[in-house]
Amino acid sequence: MADRKWQDSPLRWRAKAAAALALAFATGALVLAPATAQADTTGDHCVYDIVSEELTCADSPEAALAANSHGIQADSVLVRLYNDTNYGTAGGTHTLSAPGSYTCSAAYSPIEFTVTRMGSFVNKASSARTYNSCDVKLFDSADATGTSSTWIDNLANLNTAAGGWSNRASSYQVS
Repeated sequence: MADRKWQDSPLRWRAKAAAALALAFATGALVLAPATAQADTTGDHCVYDIVSEELTCADSPEAALAANSHGIQADSVLVRLYNDTNYGTAGGTHTLSAPGSYTCSAAYSPIEFTVTRMGSFVNKASSARTYNSCDVKLFDSADATGTSSTWIDNLANLNTAAGGWSNRASSYQVS
């Protein structure tokens, strides 16, 4: 008889409702939770996020930035390398971004960022543009080793830099 009272009681109904609500919440949380993102690395335009250390690619520079976005917080573009001279985007781009409003220091030391993940953009940069007081130094080997360029602010044709840097960069530093 005690069991029957429990099954018909308001307390039992509340326990069932709470369990159903908890299950619905847990299921909703699982659906809404971001998946461990495997960034899309297909496309000619890639964005490397310096904080997450992810390379995200898409079919346009804007789409790559949107896919890499941190939601409400706008990303700061620090460096964009172009496959074409004169900042042309037809051949692809490689962009370095940081979440929020980031400005590089005015000095070349200390190095603020070292980028070694350029994906398919290794040896493809033909022009470079920097933003937010940043400058870029290109390296012809991975891990910012080997021969390096001088510090570059904006250069429409990397072949005009001392040593000729068009289609040569494998990694870079930002300051």
